[in-house]
Amino acid sequence: MIQRIATVLSLLLLFAVPAWAIDFTVSASIVTATYMEPTTNADTPPTALTDLARTNVYFQIAGQPAVRGPNVPASALTGGGAITTTVTIPIGPNQQGDVTFWATATDLSGNESVPSVSVVRRIDRLAPGSPQ
Repeated sequence: MIQRIATVLSLLLLFAVPAWAIDFTVSASIVTATYMEPTTNADTPPTALTDLARTNVYFQIAGQPAVRGPNVPASALTGGGAITTTVTIPIGPNQQGDVTFWATATDLSGNESVPSVSVVRRIDRLAPGSPQ
């Protein structure tokens, strides 16, 4: 009985941990995305990933269509790599806006995962008014 409870708790912890630990940091209009590649497929129960081709970073400026940013080649067919990539957001000087970011994974057959958790960041290139 105790072993069964331990197994159930282990499964609950396994599924409670998000598949993506994703973050986006902003510097002017350049955003750095950092995340871990997946290591399992989306089946239930999850099976080991053996055919990861790439991860894809997307962004959407508020009120505009989503844009597919960089496609990052997989670190290995089994995934698990720590990825860092940059995206230049088309928000020019004297502009600002909220941008939503997310990532997906794509296998060698072209199957794309569901999106990761989305993250909203404010791109602020709008200067303040002059002191008076």
